[in-house]
Amino acid sequence: MRKLLLLVLFVELLAPVCVAKEKQDKGTAGAVVSTQKQAFQVRHKQIKELIKKYKKAPLSQQPAIKEELAQVVGVQVDAQLEYMKEHIAAERANLDNWEKKIKDDQSHLAEVKAQRVEDLLSGEAQKKQKAAKKAWKKQMRVVKK
Repeated sequence: MRKLLLLVLFVELLAPVCVAKEKQDKGTAGAVVSTQKQAFQVRHKQIKELIKKYKKAPLSQQPAIKEELAQVVGVQVDAQLEYMKEHIAAERANLDNWEKKIKDDQSHLAEVKAQRVEDLLSGEAQKKQKAAKKAWKKQMRVVKK
C-alpha cells in the first residue's frame, strides 16, 4: 500500500513536468522566444543585484561576488550567442524559401506574368496584398512580444 501511495505521489509530482516538456516541445517559436526573453530578464536582474551587492560589500567578500557575477554573465553571453545563431539559421531558412520561390517563378516566367495581369484586372491583386499586409502585421505583433 505504501509503495502504491509513493508511486501515485511520484506520478502526480512528475506529471506537470512532463506536460510542461510536451508543451515546450510542441510550442511555437513565439513561446520559445518568450521563454528566452524571460530568462534574459531574470539574468539581467541578477546581474544588476550582484553589481549593487559588489559595490556595497567589504573588500574580503568582493572576489566571491565577482566570481558569481562572472558566472551569471557567462551564462548570459552564451544565451545571447545561441539566440543569434538560431536567428541566423531562421533567416537562412527564410532566404532559402525566397530563392526557391524565385527559381520556381523564373522557370514559369510567362505564366507568372500572365497570372499577374489577370490578378490586376480582376482585383485579386489587391485582395492578396491586403492579406499579405495583415499577415505581416500579425507576425510583427508576435515578434514584439
